[in-house]
Amino acid sequence: MNGKKILAIAILVNLVFIGAYMYLNPNTVAAQSEGKAVAKQNKPKASTEEQWKLIRQREEQLKVRESELKALEVQIEKKIEKLRTVESTVKTEIDSYRQLSNNRIRHLVKIYSSMKSKNAAGLMDALDLEVAVEVLLNMKGDIAGGILSYMNPKKAAIITKKLANYRNKNKGT
Repeated sequence: MNGKKILAIAILVNLVFIGAYMYLNPNTVAAQSEGKAVAKQNKPKASTEEQWKLIRQREEQLKVRESELKALEVQIEKKIEKLRTVESTVKTEIDSYRQLSNNRIRHLVKIYSSMKSKNAAGLMDALDLEVAVEVLLNMKGDIAGGILSYMNPKKAAIITKKLANYRNKNKGT
């Protein structure tokens, strides 16, 4: 599952929350009640029976709203649980990818470490910079130094700088 799907689900959940909030916003309900109160003041007073009838109608409306809210709450809880499941799946996939990536780097380290420094340097010059940094970072210092000494001086300088920055970043954490 990719980030776009997760984002879409999160947006959907937020829209549900916003809809529920707007539906239940006490300020809106208070404004409506004030409007009705003003209208009632202009009308002649209703009989007690009519007032009870209005109270019962409002009570029924509140029960309907309450049941709607409970249904929304159940839907939201289900969506939250789905999001948690998606999050767990994404974390598992990321961990799996990292493990696979680490295994590949370890394999490359073994390959390049077993080569002669001059031959390894020729191949490292052709490698992507980030891959070369990862491989050299995981090698023993004397082997990595031997390979760097045979590499293109400009690329070796860039790699050395990245290695130094990588070490500095990890000391700060």
